[in-house]
Amino acid sequence: MIRRIPGVRGAQAYLYDSGEGLAVIDPGYTGSSRAVLRFITAQGLRTVDWVILTHHHIDHAGTAFALCQATGARLAVHRADAPYLQAGRPRERMTVWGLADRLPPRLASFVVSCAGGDRRILEDGETVAGLTVVHGPGHTPGSICLYSDSQSALFLGDVLNNERGLRTPPWTVNHSHRDAMRAPHRLGTLRFDHAYFGHGPAILESADQRVRAFLTRRRPVPVPVG
Repeated sequence: MIRRIPGVRGAQAYLYDSGEGLAVIDPGYTGSSRAVLRFITAQGLRTVDWVILTHHHIDHAGTAFALCQATGARLAVHRADAPYLQAGRPRERMTVWGLADRLPPRLASFVVSCAGGDRRILEDGETVAGLTVVHGPGHTPGSICLYSDSQSALFLGDVLNNERGLRTPPWTVNHSHRDAMRAPHRLGTLRFDHAYFGHGPAILESADQRVRAFLTRRRPVPVPVG
């Protein structure tokens, strides 16, 4: 089961259940937990087991800790992004997201922190709630996609967006723009009918072919290992 959660501010949020735990993927900006909880209640679903983040940016992760507190869910995030969700977080490079580091400390901690929550640290190739982690660093150090073989689906976070056709994120929001350009090439061997993006409409038929066609139009780049 895959459903987009309506009413979430920021990136698109998804509910995922393969029978291995009910997961919310990228619950959105601070305050969006109420929309997530309303949707879960309206669907008559059981409590959430996992809140999984494709990366730490506030339009995806801002309300993650509040949702975990409300439901008892565990937070799951890649190891390289986990430090950005706690006190004493690393300073961002001076991109659009790096502006958060220039906020007063108390306001910044409200906007960007999930400090204090129980979390699972993810690595490339691991599975959580029936989803396989595909590490694609660049947009953030710990950006990931989440692959479901059982439902032939891929959640791309911001490794690619589909707002005006398939695109990589602009340099203004990337931790490493060079790595962000390389990251989608990690997806070329995956087979999936459905693709779900943080920004832009889902592709619900032959999505892997669309992604591979996009990659072949781009200048080939070496795919980093690890």
